[in-house]
Amino acid sequence: MRRIIFCYLVFSLLAIAFLSITPVSGQKHPPKNSATFTPWPWPVALPTNSSAEIKVAADLLAKSLNSPLGVHQSNQNPGCALWLEVGSWKPNPSTPGYLILIQPGGGRIMASDLKQLQLAIEQLKQKKHVRDGKTELPVGVITSYPIHPTH
Repeated sequence: MRRIIFCYLVFSLLAIAFLSITPVSGQKHPPKNSATFTPWPWPVALPTNSSAEIKVAADLLAKSLNSPLGVHQSNQNPGCALWLEVGSWKPNPSTPGYLILIQPGGGRIMASDLKQLQLAIEQLKQKKHVRDGKTELPVGVITSYPIHPTH
């Protein structure tokens, strides 16, 4: 009888351990250390009233992303572009910084000033992938600020 109870207990523990393992292909969310990348054929876009320094930074960003569409100036975010907003958001009394949001159909860089824009561009240069001569960017948020998990 003890042998049966012991075998049942061992079998139950093994079954629980086996069922708690999730195969990688069946995960709902990718592991935290992996990133999803999206092809980036979109232009860099910025407001028409941007300063000369911001325009230079936009040109450098477009070249580093190997953007076939280059830089586009507009009165509003065209959507399918990497839209630059500099100085429209100035945290006070907080720390200057940047926020980059990348999605497959477009993205946005919000920077508190030109220096933060340049830091954001550096981050994108470091994080991009180039495959067969085409640039891919990581989908999600990149920021100079701490991120607090929602779960």
